[in-house]
Amino acid sequence: MREVRAIALGALVVALVVVSLVVDLPGEHEVRSWTRGAGAWAPAAFALLCAGGTAVFFPKPVLATASGLLFGVLPGAALAIIGFTAGALISFGIGRLLGREAVARWLGSSRLRTLDEVFAKNGLAATLVLRLLPVIPFAASNYGAGVTAVRPVLFALGTALGLVPTTLVAALLGDAVLDFGSPRSIAALTAWLVLGAVGVWWGRILLRRAGGTA
Repeated sequence: MREVRAIALGALVVALVVVSLVVDLPGEHEVRSWTRGAGAWAPAAFALLCAGGTAVFFPKPVLATASGLLFGVLPGAALAIIGFTAGALISFGIGRLLGREAVARWLGSSRLRTLDEVFAKNGLAATLVLRLLPVIPFAASNYGAGVTAVRPVLFALGTALGLVPTTLVAALLGDAVLDFGSPRSIAALTAWLVLGAVGVWWGRILLRRAGGTA
């Protein structure tokens, strides 16, 4: 599944580059003027979309990138982090309601055991670190955390803090997505890829220490 996600992400980046070169796209200021024209409903709707998308396994990088395009880097990232954290807590609560057996059927017993071992060491630190890593999918870790011993308040805090760097980088990429080839778009894409590579490396170390498999 990790290979499929990597291929899908690469295909998305290539598609964006091709579209930006072939299609006469609106500028970022025009896109944001449309967003502002929707009034206060736009940011509220986007935060709700992030929350709902998180709960139904919609790819988080897509929404995080869209946040920068629609609202700018800092406002967009803030909205996305609020929405993602809310969605993570919804998934966390559903996981606790469904119980361990139901969640194990979704995630697999080995992945759930790994989450148990990771969260048992330090709930806040484990949650924060997992938010930086693409090794265990964001949505899967939310449901899995619901049947571990981690406290909800630590899970919420670790999620919000851990989402900051990855969401900011994705929002930065979204802010430059209509200007591919510019120095800022190249820098944003490079930062995103480097962060992902570091996350994979760090995730393998974390999982090995927890006794799981990468």
